[in-house]
Amino acid sequence: MSGSLLTRVKARVDLYTSNRARGLIHGRGRSVFKGSGEDFDDLKYYQPGDRISDIDWKATARSGEPLIRQFNEERVRHLAIVADTSSAMAATAADGTSKRDALVMAAGLICFLAQRNGDLVSLVGGSAAHPVQLPSRASDGHLELLLRTIQQRTDEDADPSDSSWLIDRAFRMTTRPTLMTYITDEAHPSVEDHHRLRTLTTRHDLMVVRIGDADPLQGTDLDRDVVDVAFPRETPDLARTSSRVAQEAEAFRAARRDGISAMLDSLHVSHILTRGESTVVEDMVTMLRRREFRHARA
Repeated sequence: MSGSLLTRVKARVDLYTSNRARGLIHGRGRSVFKGSGEDFDDLKYYQPGDRISDIDWKATARSGEPLIRQFNEERVRHLAIVADTSSAMAATAADGTSKRDALVMAAGLICFLAQRNGDLVSLVGGSAAHPVQLPSRASDGHLELLLRTIQQRTDEDADPSDSSWLIDRAFRMTTRPTLMTYITDEAHPSVEDHHRLRTLTTRHDLMVVRIGDADPLQGTDLDRDVVDVAFPRETPDLARTSSRVAQEAEAFRAARRDGISAMLDSLHVSHILTRGESTVVEDMVTMLRRREFRHARA
């Protein structure tokens, strides 16, 4: 990809879509960022209906009357992109595009919405051996650097996927409540990550974008070589033309997809499984709209 990645994302998000998406990134707003999304303003006398948790007990003891702390809502939100930049994300997506391009587009949409709202965006990615992290910033230059870093770090020579390390890293990156968007492939996060994800969601709000894998057999296109990125070797034609292998492979993938979706649902995490770059923007906007509706009813 040449030129500005952020500009490329903006070109993809037309006026109608951007109007539908504007403001959706805030989601739970004050409830998510309680204690960190508000600035102290002044003291006032307690009135029925005020929150007990806002009582300033020291000021109350000095005055003899119950006083509560007043806050002004902080408009700047802290967002984080948790990017799977492993070798698996350099492979082909379900729609035939590159999963890396879909990853950049998904991250770009978050950057686009954050830019419209004046929010700060950080990045965590890489692996234990080669960690990647960028601090929270809001400038166009920072957002472009963030997308370019994701693009450059995601290739076939990158380290294998390690969702456990990535989730732990995201949890440790900040104590400030943050809206995190974890972008990975359809095999992650694994059901074994349930405890880590539950711990992560006690501090942060989380969305998960999963990018579907291409058919691992490509049985309808035998003129094309199929190589497993994780274990670089060519898949033999015999396996690609076997109906039994195809059925077992699809059954395994379906069970894995359903298991991960059920886990994320049990944690009340907003998530989608998209086919690739051609659908990721529309699917993410749909996810954000569902998320807004759900939290509006809460």
